[in-house]
Amino acid sequence: MDLKALIAKQREALAEVKTKTLEVVLGGEAVEVVVAKVSPDEWQELASSHPPRRTNTGDHSIGYDQYALPRDYPAGRITVGGEPVDQEEWAEIYSVLEAVHRNSIGSLIWGLNVYDVMQELQRLGKAEAGRQSASPANRESRRAASKAGSRAK
Repeated sequence: MDLKALIAKQREALAEVKTKTLEVVLGGEAVEVVVAKVSPDEWQELASSHPPRRTNTGDHSIGYDQYALPRDYPAGRITVGGEPVDQEEWAEIYSVLEAVHRNSIGSLIWGLNVYDVMQELQRLGKAEAGRQSASPANRESRRAASKAGSRAK
């Protein structure tokens, strides 16, 4: 395995701008919102600066405050109606959107920065399904699974 080549390949993949688009209603008009994925470092900083609310189980399942993070998403990664917005404009737009549109934006942001990455891992896992891992943990898991299926004597 050539780690330097894999690192270079990953850098190329990270340099590619990935976006998702959705329509929201703003001022009685359908407006297109385009959101671009942030870098892994930006995502970690953003998620860690918006910890889950204590009483919100949805927040805990995704690891961050799903209401506040989309409002504070870097405006440089967002266009509204084909126009760039600054951080203040984005926060104002987000604050007047109906809850359904806020939720859609939050889902889109999660999809770009979390779900798509998880899907890639899952696809690679399926592609590698025929290969057996050399991990000692996997050997132990297989032993435990085979014992679990055995009848008690």
